[in-house]
Amino acid sequence: MSRPNKPWFRTSRKTWFVNINGQQHNLGPDEKEAKRRFYELMAKPEEKPPPVSPASSFSVVDIFEKFLDWCEKHRAKDTYLALKYRIQMFLDALDNPLMPVDCFRPFHIVEWIDKHSAWSSTYRRGIITAIQRPFNGAVKLGYIDKSPIQHLEKPPVQRREQVITPDAWATIRDAYRDGDPFRDLLEFAWETGCRPQEVRKIEVRHVQLDKHRVVFPREESKGKKTPRVIYMTPKAEVILTRRLQADGLVFRNRKGKPWTPFAMNCRFCRLKLKLGVKFAAYSVRHGFATRKLEEGLDHLTVAALMGHRDGTMLARVYSHVGESGDYLRQKLIG
Repeated sequence: MSRPNKPWFRTSRKTWFVNINGQQHNLGPDEKEAKRRFYELMAKPEEKPPPVSPASSFSVVDIFEKFLDWCEKHRAKDTYLALKYRIQMFLDALDNPLMPVDCFRPFHIVEWIDKHSAWSSTYRRGIITAIQRPFNGAVKLGYIDKSPIQHLEKPPVQRREQVITPDAWATIRDAYRDGDPFRDLLEFAWETGCRPQEVRKIEVRHVQLDKHRVVFPREESKGKKTPRVIYMTPKAEVILTRRLQADGLVFRNRKGKPWTPFAMNCRFCRLKLKLGVKFAAYSVRHGFATRKLEEGLDHLTVAALMGHRDGTMLARVYSHVGESGDYLRQKLIG
């Protein structure tokens, strides 16, 4: 039972006390002085409790869930799924996902990443970026005032060194029988230089056989600024025509299901058991660029074929073309 809101005497301590707004005040042993102090306390304006920090009202998992809900509505499905996978992987390893944002620290991320020594620098960077983005978004939307991990340093991006040469491509291609769905997908990419995510997403409605090309409308292209046009060689056109269906996706696996990044990576892992080398889908695209540049195509044309707006990216990423001594000497002597 709570004490009345008036002074009361505690015999055991021979002292007057009073409870005001749930807080107990010692008024001293003298009754007259105790009453004076009581009236003084009652005359003071009521003090409001300190404001609650926005960060303390949200847990770490709250921030991630709000971000993923937004991402699912406003970002491409592949982007959403990639972020969801990395965030969930981190949450599964976090001791207390319900901890307040105020208690979240960079060491929670660093100590977890350090346990995965096999992860490359680029992959670690991607993981950190995926975890930082929800908190940066929460700051912009006003859920929290400051991200607790905004100053967490990220490893540098590693340059993709693997380039598939024509000889290596022949080895990869011949590892699959003619007409294999995965071989068709890779060979189409080798012939056209398209991105792995583009070849996976080609639908019948994108195909313009009369113009020998595939066209993604602006809203479906990377960057969503201009339509993406993929020009087909005769061999690429034969492959695509063979894979055309009544509607929907053109390239599917043996079970008629869409190709996913995970499924493609699994095929490359199995290929490594045969060849002893782990290749990647993007290396096929790098092989296309290198091959065309060494064949004498100007860099602006190659950039356009690959879907770049200008030659800047091509010059930066494919600078290794000029590092080939044999290639430079052949150009010198004509």
